[in-house]
This record gives sequence, C-alpha cells and structure tokens, in this order.
Amino acid sequence: MVTPHSFTAKDVCSALGGISRSRIHGWAQLPPFSAIPTTERSARRFTKADLLTLAVLQTLEERFGARATQLGQVSAGIHQYLLTPRQASEEEWVFVSLRNGGVLLVQAQPISEAGWVIDIARERERIDIYLGVAPPQRELLLIANVSQAGL
Repeated sequence: MVTPHSFTAKDVCSALGGISRSRIHGWAQLPPFSAIPTTERSARRFTKADLLTLAVLQTLEERFGARATQLGQVSAGIHQYLLTPRQASEEEWVFVSLRNGGVLLVQAQPISEAGWVIDIARERERIDIYLGVAPPQRELLLIANVSQAGL
C-alpha cells in the first residue's frame, strides 16, 4: 500500500510563496483542520489535499479579500471538494457558496447566489509545480518551439 506524502508547515510556507507560519496557524484553526487532533511537541502534518485547500484559502484572502469568518464558513466545503476523486482537467472552475459553504463544479448551470468562482486547475498546477509534478508553463513553450523548428 502506498502511503501519501505529508508536509510540514515549513513545506506549506514554501509551496505558497513564502507566506508566514502565523497565516498557516490561523488557517489551521478553521474546519476541517481544527477538528484534527494534534500531538503536543510534534509538528502538524498536511496532505496534498490540505495543501490545495490552503492554496485556495490564500487565493480567497489575497485576490478576493475574504475575511477569516468567511473562510471559516467555506473551508470545510473546499477541503471536501478537493478530497473527492475526479478526473483531471485543464479547466476546473468551482463555485464556493457564501450562503452555505458548499462547493460545486461550475458548468452550464446559472449561479443565483453570492459566492466566489475559483480556478481550481490553477491551484492544482501551482501545487504540482512546487512538488515537481508538472513543468512550469514557460518550459512547455520552449519544448513546443523546439519541436516546431524541426530539431
């Protein structure tokens, strides 16, 4: 059986562009992280789904100006969405409801309530690049240009 990788707060800080540990500590007080028991004098460990959740929370704070109370209302729904297995896609836009904290994949259905629309594929790519899973976009462009030149 393959064991999933786990990450420390230091890893999370690095993955999210050098954010402070105090921000991670603040997010760790939100659901579902607040319900996870911790061991005294032992570093909290995060999974890849946790990393993605924290990346989305960072985006909500920095790009949308979300407050801590709003993050507390939606963090568990975001985490649950990211834990659900689904086929990888180049585009993955989700709607995060401010009314009930639910997270839905945006498709052709109209959205008729307040919330945020987040590009989850972008967040996945950001974490995958940090983990060394996906090459940065600029490297893909270079590879494409070389193959077009007939080299």
